Amino acid sequence: MFGLGEMSRDRSRALSIVYAASISLMMGVNFIQPALPALTVPFDVSDSALSLIMTLFTAPAIVLSPIFGIVADLYGRRLLLSVGLIVFGIFGTAMAFAPSFSWLLAFRTLQGIGFSAVIPLTIVLIGDLLEGEQEIGGQGLKVFLDRVGYMVFPPLGGLLASIAWFWPFVFYVLTIPVGFAALLWMPETKGKNNSDGTLAYLGDILRLTRHPRLVIAFSAGFLRFFLDYGFLTYFPLFLVRTHGISTATAGILYVFFSIGAMITASQAGRIAAGRDKANVLFIAFVVSGAAVALVPTVPGLWLVGGALFFYGLANGVISPMQKSLLTQNAPAELRGGIVSFDRLIQQVSKTTSTSIVGLLLVSANLSTIFWFLGILSFISVGLMACLLPRPKRVVSSPSVS
Repeated sequence: MFGLGEMSRDRSRALSIVYAASISLMMGVNFIQPALPALTVPFDVSDSALSLIMTLFTAPAIVLSPIFGIVADLYGRRLLLSVGLIVFGIFGTAMAFAPSFSWLLAFRTLQGIGFSAVIPLTIVLIGDLLEGEQEIGGQGLKVFLDRVGYMVFPPLGGLLASIAWFWPFVFYVLTIPVGFAALLWMPETKGKNNSDGTLAYLGDILRLTRHPRLVIAFSAGFLRFFLDYGFLTYFPLFLVRTHGISTATAGILYVFFSIGAMITASQAGRIAAGRDKANVLFIAFVVSGAAVALVPTVPGLWLVGGALFFYGLANGVISPMQKSLLTQNAPAELRGGIVSFDRLIQQVSKTTSTSIVGLLLVSANLSTIFWFLGILSFISVGLMACLLPRPKRVVSSPSVS
């Protein structure tokens, strides 16, 4: 289905650990988003203060992602993957026992440090373990499994939060065994060492970041996560406030998003075949922008679910295409640094998205958020298209006008 074919037992086990780590990290965001409304009463905080739970989770990666990328390329991926997962699980579980909102935010920040160490490695390791069209299929499988998580985690998180606010955080303990599995069975896949040292390595990274294809990939990553965090963080709050439904029902609607993303992610290799990945990205962003803008305008929950389905269809295309643009345009010895630089850009996107949307709520209603994000998507597509090299004109005759 994903075009991965047969592979050795060791490679299959390594990929299984990578996919398990990717699904585990999804709990950092998607498991918690539907549960956010349940935190306002026990901690006596406003709706706008909830954005801090997302902001402080993503903010550490702004500083740490470049450092972790250097560590991954120069010193290895395996130990970083293992320690990051264990830290993520320990401090995520500690949030369930937070005595105050300040303590919850402190544990959330520490959990974000573990998250920032691991999140680029799930993409880097697929690029290390697979090549060519198999790599696109492998990235597509990652997105597919992540969207299975979207089907399970938001409804489960919303349901658990309706019982008690702390239950979603208890489940972070499941990440710890994945970290120990990585320590025991993950092979080391880093590229050859740069004999000229760290400064030469950093110079190579800086030169490579100016590659037009990578600039498009960086831009697509920024826009994707700006939309995802702004949209999906406040989507359940919008439904609870405007449609009068429970957090559990709001979480169930995420299934529409998951199904749409799974359909396109499972066919990522076929969609990419014979097409420019950048052009495919542009079309997908137009669809996602239209879907976001439709949310506050359509009546009834089923139609809102339909808009979420089309947003998922676009997301299932954007995610593997953007990841493949990164890994296929970066050599193995620089791949960790390039993907971590991309993650730095994305963490800035996530942090600014929740902060800007939180500030927007101070002076505007929830519906304005979706109009803002939809229009932003359309504008950004046009700006990204300008990065593509213009096709050269064919001169039919040697005459000069």
